[in-house]
Amino acid sequence: MGAEVNGGTARADVVVLTALEVEYRAVRAHLEDPRPVQAERGAVFELGVFRAESGERTVAIHMTGPGNPGAAASVERAAALFAPRAVLFVGVAGGRKDVALGDVVAADAVYDYETGKDTETGFLPRQKTYQSAYGLVQLARLAAAGDAWQRRIRPGGDAPRPRAHVKPLAAGGRVVAHHRSDAGLRLAASAGDALAVDMEGFGFLAGAYVNQQLDALVIRGISDLLGDKGEAHDERWQPVASRNAAAFAFELIGRIPVAADAPTTTRPLAAGTPPLDAGTPPLTAGTPPEGPRRRRLTIRDLGVLADTLLAVPGMTSPAHWQQLLDELPTVGTAVGRQSASRAEALSLLRVCEARRAMGELVEVVAVLAPDDPAAAELARRVEELGLE
Repeated sequence: MGAEVNGGTARADVVVLTALEVEYRAVRAHLEDPRPVQAERGAVFELGVFRAESGERTVAIHMTGPGNPGAAASVERAAALFAPRAVLFVGVAGGRKDVALGDVVAADAVYDYETGKDTETGFLPRQKTYQSAYGLVQLARLAAAGDAWQRRIRPGGDAPRPRAHVKPLAAGGRVVAHHRSDAGLRLAASAGDALAVDMEGFGFLAGAYVNQQLDALVIRGISDLLGDKGEAHDERWQPVASRNAAAFAFELIGRIPVAADAPTTTRPLAAGTPPLDAGTPPLTAGTPPEGPRRRRLTIRDLGVLADTLLAVPGMTSPAHWQQLLDELPTVGTAVGRQSASRAEALSLLRVCEARRAMGELVEVVAVLAPDDPAAAELARRVEELGLE
């Protein structure tokens, strides 16, 4: 089930996640008329519109709370609910080297510096690394090379002009308060090229890793430096760093290509969910389209197609399923491998939709299961949806 409103399903070009309220407010300030969407299992997102020179993007935002586990779970839910082109984690971080307060770091990789084995002779690191999506890293490098993103910074103080860096970050479950602390020394030894430290980046990219069709990037503003922390300091610099990171993120969002079959803009509100800003009438999934774009598949459409595909004889068998993926070389390698057959079928269908390969899928299924009623039904439904 997706984020349903009056029988419709919300879709988003990009999902932006944050951990803290100050970060969320900075991101939300870039959206027009954000409205809450009540998702399944209690998660609440807001959906709004970002207008850039290159076109309009629908953006969903959500606050995960601190920590890697919540970030990972939120990515999985965002992917299932909105089928976005990209997901970003935007917020603040502690700088450890080569950065100034207010600077922005777009992470080309995130290290988990805390994983290891604690022995009687000392800690033996077993560090793991996840990389951000190559295409988003390239866009981040282009944005960092210019100053257009700085013009998107919302007013709110007289902070110095920030710089942007595309370098690694490190993530762990603790607040690193000094470079000579145990964690600080461990960072220097095992993640020496990381410019900053956060508490969500690794979990966020881990969540994206299991959704291989989903591009992900971590963007952080520097709100403090190791050895220079405190409540008064956070009160001054967290809003600045959040605004700067949000500005860079939306510069990037404006550069993400809009798919030809991107959804028409809708800003649905769940039944019984009050608007966060009172006095504004809700828009629903039945809102008339603002342009001639063809709609993308809803999660309900995808669910029906997934059930039909899995009804084809043999498709629930791992061996037959692998044969199907092998016969789809343009999309099979991009499918996120899942523990449940239906989840993997949904992943395959999302990739086929994004790469306009539904016709290819139908042809392969027809060859693998000739004269099968479920294969014929799949072809009929794909044709009916105009996806051939």
